[in-house]
Amino acid sequence: MIATIDHTLWKRKAMAFAVRSHRHLWGKNNEDPLSFLYLKGISNNLAKSLYLGWNKFGQKRPLAGWGLEGEGEFFIPAGIVFPHIKEKDLLALVIIPMTPPYDAVPLPGSDPCPIILNPSGAADDKTSNDLLQALSLLEETQDTRITIPLPG
Repeated sequence: MIATIDHTLWKRKAMAFAVRSHRHLWGKNNEDPLSFLYLKGISNNLAKSLYLGWNKFGQKRPLAGWGLEGEGEFFIPAGIVFPHIKEKDLLALVIIPMTPPYDAVPLPGSDPCPIILNPSGAADDKTSNDLLQALSLLEETQDTRITIPLPG
């Protein structure tokens, strides 16, 4: 658990990572993650609208470089990058591994608030503990509000 966060630095680093990973998903040699999303029921249009990205390789990053307390490092796993954006504000970065069990991993410094997909959805209100499954559900129905608690 990170005790102290420089939110300005974290958001700058997180936004740069999210933009790079989004460009990587839509760049060259991206067949694997795009196929993965398609097979999980997530269209290219939804992936683009949510600014999904792809982190091809796991990587270590220094805590201090991201505005996090400590001298050590944290690990960003390989996988699909989900930036939790609310009202143009990046609140969290979550990585969804492309291998089972597909458990979403929020990066250190991410806001632990629940993710709400389609907050204006009026017809139905659902909760899911599986971000990947929630994205697929969002693809199926546009009038369902889906809440996903972030693992802590």
